[in-house]
Amino acid sequence: MKLEQIDLVKLLPEFMRGDRANRGLAAGANIVLRDVAAKAKLLTVWDKIDSMTDEQLDELAWELNIEWYKSTADTQTKRAIIKSSDKVHAKLGTKWAVEQIITDYFGSGAVREWWEYGGEPYHFKVFSTNPGLVNEHHDEFLAMLEVVKRKSAWLDAVIISLTGEMNIFAGVATHDLTFETHTMGDIEAIAGEAAALAATF
Repeated sequence: MKLEQIDLVKLLPEFMRGDRANRGLAAGANIVLRDVAAKAKLLTVWDKIDSMTDEQLDELAWELNIEWYKSTADTQTKRAIIKSSDKVHAKLGTKWAVEQIITDYFGSGAVREWWEYGGEPYHFKVFSTNPGLVNEHHDEFLAMLEVVKRKSAWLDAVIISLTGEMNIFAGVATHDLTFETHTMGDIEAIAGEAAALAATF
């Protein structure tokens, strides 16, 4: 049942429906509740994030105090950051928070803690498929990382894994070579001439 379509008169127990005062009170409450429901829609923000402009998203991010938010990001990225901001705020300093901002900004990413690769205590590595982490967005990434990671954690490396597709063609050919000797005439006479010719050399 939707709040803006509620009918309290129908919700009254059977023994109360016969009383005009009860029905009148329920009908009056219907008007008040429907008005409140209509006004509440104007106050909601989270269900309108997908239709907000860049300027509105920037303002909302400022109001929510999202320190890792960048106004230079594209619109879809801004929306993803705002939608996950409550969870990231709740889990700041964790592996999950770091992975979430990498995913929101750069599309994919994973964190490996020091014990997973035999590193020094409190160190970690970041794995991603986006070369922007080590190229044009390197400084931006490090600044965001500093906000969400644990202060006692140290980044050892950013490892980029690239995959690609290429067409490889292979071919097989066969070549059949045969030698045939054809002799015309008397074989013994030709053999004698060949022997005499060989003796002169």
